[in-house]
Amino acid sequence: MNLSQLYYFRKLAQLQHYTKAAKELYITQPSLSDSISSLEQELGISLFQKEGRNVKLTKYGQEFYEYVNDALNQLDKGIAVAKSKSGAMGGMIDIGCIPTILGDYMPNAIQNYRVKNPKAVFNIYQGHTLRLLEELKKGKYDIAFCSKVDDPELEFVPILAQQLILVVRNDHPLASRESVEVAELSNYSLTTYRETIPIGKIVRAVLREKGVEASFSYDDEISIGGVVTVTNQIAIAADTPYLNQFDQIKKITISDIPADTRLVYMVYSKKNYMAKAPEDFAEFLVEHERKLPDFMIQTEQKVVKKNDRRGRKQEN
Repeated sequence: MNLSQLYYFRKLAQLQHYTKAAKELYITQPSLSDSISSLEQELGISLFQKEGRNVKLTKYGQEFYEYVNDALNQLDKGIAVAKSKSGAMGGMIDIGCIPTILGDYMPNAIQNYRVKNPKAVFNIYQGHTLRLLEELKKGKYDIAFCSKVDDPELEFVPILAQQLILVVRNDHPLASRESVEVAELSNYSLTTYRETIPIGKIVRAVLREKGVEASFSYDDEISIGGVVTVTNQIAIAADTPYLNQFDQIKKITISDIPADTRLVYMVYSKKNYMAKAPEDFAEFLVEHERKLPDFMIQTEQKVVKKNDRRGRKQEN
């Protein structure tokens, strides 16, 4: 038994298809078959059984897979740690991201991280929150950046606050204002995000609390900015770089919507293995790239200190 056999076994267990596994391993299918057969003979058990054109793990194979996967994950992490000590960390980081932070936050954060780890390779995929989280759980991404939903398999870390503002056309009666309250919007044709997406649900809750009606129609700030430009509608939207392309609109502060109403979270799976490079990037963001209101940072620091004191008391 050797390491190559274990890596081959893990890949076949994950893909459940000899041809696909051999292709990703850059070996021939007969070589993969011979390697698995040799491993089964050495162990004295069958690891796979046929299922149509695919294969699946036997109950013995499933048990063996758990140990092999844990061992190889630890080995991979150890190799990455060793490389980081020599300044040769590198590594690939797959990120799923909502479009609204691709214009400013994410490029800046990546550029700052590359000062520490210039060899890191980033693959950035964009999408809306629900799809991103589904693909995160499947292992397509190491980390996702999006809104928060209730899901016990995922860990959500607040990383960025985006102010919710009012957007109006330059010739609208409200364009002369620098600040408004939500209740003042009830006399106007108001639109915002679709209420089936997380940010739409946030805005809907704010408006319902104030007794203000709106149409919930759009997925992003580009759509919202466009409709405000060509109609007499006003809109509530997150203040993102996407709105900066519209010269005909004005951004107005909504004084009674708190700064932490719209948060973007860094999300990772509690179940999936995270390699050293994305783990290091996540830690870097928490330590250096959190863009949150001061009161949120202070609150979290108090919680950490309280937990530290509690831990010390238990130790004593």
